[in-house]
Order: sequence, then C-alpha cells, then structure tokens
Amino acid sequence: MRGTTWVIVLFPLVWLSGCSSLLPSERAEVLSPFNDYLDAEIRYAQAQPGTTTRSELFSLGFDPLAQGNGKMLSFIDLRLMFVQPNVPISYLPDGLIQCLEAKDRCIGYAFDFNKTDTQRVGNFWADVLNFRKKRELQGWAFRAVFVLVDDTLVHKVSNGEPNIRRYEVKRNPLGPLQGAGEFFSDQLK
Repeated sequence: MRGTTWVIVLFPLVWLSGCSSLLPSERAEVLSPFNDYLDAEIRYAQAQPGTTTRSELFSLGFDPLAQGNGKMLSFIDLRLMFVQPNVPISYLPDGLIQCLEAKDRCIGYAFDFNKTDTQRVGNFWADVLNFRKKRELQGWAFRAVFVLVDDTLVHKVSNGEPNIRRYEVKRNPLGPLQGAGEFFSDQLK
C-alpha cells in the first residue's frame, strides 16, 4: 500500500514538470476602436489637416468622450508639448503656429492605444520555485495628437510600435530564498 501512495504523489509531480501551460499569462489592452496597429494608422491617415472637422475626427474613432483613452489639451498644453527652448517658433509647422495665434480657439486631443499579451514560458518548476522566470511580450502601441482650431484639424502627429516583441528572463540563483532578506528587513521596520 505504501508503494501506491508514492505513485499517487509522484505521478502528478512528474506530469506537472513539463506543463508550461500552467504558468500564468497576462493580457493588457487600452480599449480602442482599432483592431490593430494598421487599423489605427489607416484611420489616422484619413484625417486631413485643413479639411477634417471635429465630428469627422470623432467618427474615425478618435473621440476622447465616446471611445475613451484620450486627453483633451488646451493651447497651453500644446505650447508646452511642441514649443521647445532654443527652437524658433517659425520652425514649427503652419498648423501649430495657427493654433498658438488662435489661443483659446485651439484645442488638442492626445491618444495612446496599446494592446499587449504576456506569456510566461519555460520550465514550470523553475518558475514556481522562483529560480528562473521567462516572459514573452507581444503587441502594438499607437499614439496620436490632433490639433484643432475652430473645430477644424490644423495639425496631426503620430508615433508608435507596430510590432512589439520582447523576451525577458529573470534569474534567481537562490530560488525561493531570493529576496527573503529584504522581506525580513521590511518586517522589522
């Protein structure tokens, strides 16, 4: 009967040793109307300075009230964002100069959309016992700023990361004991 107990205890342990699917995963997404980076970029390209209105911009998915994840910027915020010391104002694009001259009639919208998926990979036991943690991160990020004067787009700028791929490895030679000294010193405070 004792031999059967060992088999019952050891079988799940051996079975779990190769199960990286039991490692935690994480998904983070800033909700947006866009399916992916390309979708955001295509809609961004449809907004044309000088012709696109505020309502048209909102219908493209860049609406901070309906879609969320956008900041509303005053002309002061825009000035701090685009005007840099030792750079003459005449260097700025015409739309930004128009905004600075319009003052209170100028407003901006800044958006930051991203989607990432993080998977823990590697050996289950090395991860659980804190010897080695491996993570793969994949996703995309898109940022855009729109400047409007009197409800008409006068300037836009964007940047982003269309294909985020990161691999992180964290090694702890002492495994579960790593960081124990910090834990105990924090408890003594």
